[in-house]
Amino acid sequence: MSEREVRFLWELCCKIRASAPPEFWTRPMEELCRAWNGIGPEDWPEWVRKFVSYLLRPFAPAALIHDWEFAREYKSYGMFTDANIRLATNVFLFAVYDRRLILIPYGVIAGILCQLFGYKAYKNGKLREPEP
Repeated sequence: MSEREVRFLWELCCKIRASAPPEFWTRPMEELCRAWNGIGPEDWPEWVRKFVSYLLRPFAPAALIHDWEFAREYKSYGMFTDANIRLATNVFLFAVYDRRLILIPYGVIAGILCQLFGYKAYKNGKLREPEP
């Protein structure tokens, strides 16, 4: 995803006052671009992640914060749980902002699925290398 697209997602996060760790708001845009991989774990084939990202595009701003949290160097199980609760919370905030309340249960489901099956992806998550 381009820096322009990531900046757009970041600005939406600012607009609705999304839940994020304080340091998320001060990270350089280049770092957020390196953290963002679309929606889905890094070990999925790229075409699958692109398809899922397309289907779940309303979740993209919430997923940006979630991806950044998964890419941080310091990790703990508590921080993993916080990231998944924050994902569900932010989908709720975006659904209310966008007047698409039908998305709320899907955000809760996404947070639960990440909590149940995402710890390996969390532990292995890291920033991608900068593109040349």
